[in-house]
Amino acid sequence: MMMSMAMALKQQRVLMAISSPSASTLLGFHSQRSQAETGMIFFLHTSSSRSGRPKYQKGCSFTNIEDALCCFNHMVHMHPLPRIIEFNDFLSALVRIKHYGTVLYLSKQIELLQIERDVCHFSILINCFCRLQRVDFGFSVLGKIIKLGFEPSVMVFSTLINGLCIKGKIARAVEFFDEMVERGYPPNLHTYTTIIKGLCKIGETPVAVGLLKKMDNAGCQPNVVTYSTLIDSLCKDRLVKEALDIFSEMKSKGIQPNVVTYNSLMHGLCNSDQQEEASALFNEMMSFNILPDVVTFNILVDTFCKKGKISEAQGIVKTMIEKGVEPNTVTYSSLMNGYLLQNRVFEARKVFNAMITRGCIPDVLSYNILINGCCKAQRIDEAKQIFDEMSFRGLIPNTATYNTLISGLSQAGRIFEAKELFKNMHVQGCMPNVLSYNILINGSCKALRIDEAKQLFDEMSFRGLIPNTASYNTLISGLFQVGRILEAKELFKDMHAQGCSPDLVTYSILLDGLSKQGCLDQALELFQEMQNNYLNPDLVIYNILIDAMCKSGKLEDARELFLKLIVKGLLPDVRSWTSIISGLCREGLLDEAYKAFRQMERDGCPPDCCSYNVIVRGFLQSNSASRAEQLFQEMFDRGFSADALTRTLAADLLSKDDNLGLKRLLGESECCQGEKEIISSSTMP
Repeated sequence: MMMSMAMALKQQRVLMAISSPSASTLLGFHSQRSQAETGMIFFLHTSSSRSGRPKYQKGCSFTNIEDALCCFNHMVHMHPLPRIIEFNDFLSALVRIKHYGTVLYLSKQIELLQIERDVCHFSILINCFCRLQRVDFGFSVLGKIIKLGFEPSVMVFSTLINGLCIKGKIARAVEFFDEMVERGYPPNLHTYTTIIKGLCKIGETPVAVGLLKKMDNAGCQPNVVTYSTLIDSLCKDRLVKEALDIFSEMKSKGIQPNVVTYNSLMHGLCNSDQQEEASALFNEMMSFNILPDVVTFNILVDTFCKKGKISEAQGIVKTMIEKGVEPNTVTYSSLMNGYLLQNRVFEARKVFNAMITRGCIPDVLSYNILINGCCKAQRIDEAKQIFDEMSFRGLIPNTATYNTLISGLSQAGRIFEAKELFKNMHVQGCMPNVLSYNILINGSCKALRIDEAKQLFDEMSFRGLIPNTASYNTLISGLFQVGRILEAKELFKDMHAQGCSPDLVTYSILLDGLSKQGCLDQALELFQEMQNNYLNPDLVIYNILIDAMCKSGKLEDARELFLKLIVKGLLPDVRSWTSIISGLCREGLLDEAYKAFRQMERDGCPPDCCSYNVIVRGFLQSNSASRAEQLFQEMFDRGFSADALTRTLAADLLSKDDNLGLKRLLGESECCQGEKEIISSSTMP
């Protein structure tokens, strides 16, 4: 009788604890109070005597928390009380419906009933703490396990390792893994797979591959999840060959790949431009009766679209629907992107409409793709219309949406509208980023509204945004464009002072700007400074200086720099050769200019229209009508035409030397030019 009364008192204490508003603080875990307090609501409205409520059964499962708490109420009213193994079974069911805070709360109530908890029970608690990203509390429970004299299981260690990985503390997880092994606890499949996933997550794929080998040597057989994790990570690192080796090893051990494995490999192969191999894998997958999912089809659709094979992509979508796999927003977005890469805006709109017809609601990304396509096709009004449609459908444009349309408006010279949209972006609570400002600064510079560009640049810092290299490059270029050299140089100094490293583009802008303003000596000093800072000049920079030297009469310096770029392993392009040829012609060295002109083609660099005009002008200016005629004919045969200056020089020479062949070619060239102008004017909007 006394024992029965004691048990009743214990149960009463549990019920009082459940009803207490401060009960959730018993575990010191405040963040999950709302889940724990669900119990209070339940006990206010139910009692153990009510019928129709769920009762505990071994291996039970729940669809809602109310039924679970009713079941717990039933358990604590049982005589005798259930064993800890049965409470563990109940709590595991709660874990499956992700009510981790409630599990922790109810565990405290079980403790109040003086039911002795075991290692399995503590493992459940550790798992809940880890799922709630409180792995520190999980380690506290481990301390309690050891203090109570229990032997921690491998599952306890594995759960803590998983908790560290969830928290992003991969290095600590690896360290704890090593400690576990040193203490004589052999890792199991779950432990190894968890660590391998963590290593892959932080890009340590080679270490993960090494761990797979250790796992094998330890006699722990990897499963499909282990292999798929590694294959996916290797493919993301573009190590497709290594991924295929792991894939072969997996199959040789009799481990059947699943759809996730095939998807990872196919994606990796497609990204490495190995579409045929990806198609072969798809066929292999089908032959093994492994059904492709929406991800599989999306990989193929996206690849075909990027390759410009739209009809093949459409065929994949058709197959997809036939096999009962419904296309999603990713599928349709890939198709739209494919059409827009070919400037086929009408077809992209048809895909967009078909998407809505089939009940697939477009997301912000779908709209962004369509807006971007319209802007690239210079259909700005249509892009604006699509932008407005987003709001009508209840979608909120993001920063990328605004940036795309602002860029389109700026490039179309509609800078006022671009700025209005930028202001509207603020009003709508969508914060501009550095790219937003860079786009508008660039548009203002192109419209020669440099003071407005400077104002935007200063506004960035005021709003807490740090201008990047592109921000500085754009404004420096704009300042040079309007001849404000001192301001451009000051901005370059400020760039250094703010810790923003100039890149090759920065130097090319400065060198080009200084050279065009006749400041070649300053440009050469900057060129030397650039090399002192261990920044290797590229072909663009060499071309700027070679051209500037030739125009400044420093032909020998230009030739020396031309040879230097070859020594540096760079190949001269049409601009490099044309600058040298122009410099030689300017100095009257026509034989050398002609040799250089022929040499460029022998070196695998065919002359272009500009090259021909330069060499022809050189011979026209030296009154060499016959050589000019020969090159004029060659230029004409290659489909190039004489520019205005070349035609003027030819006309001047003909007034002194009535060369019939040259006269005929000039007439044909002028006729051809006239036709081009007519065609050009007729195609203008």
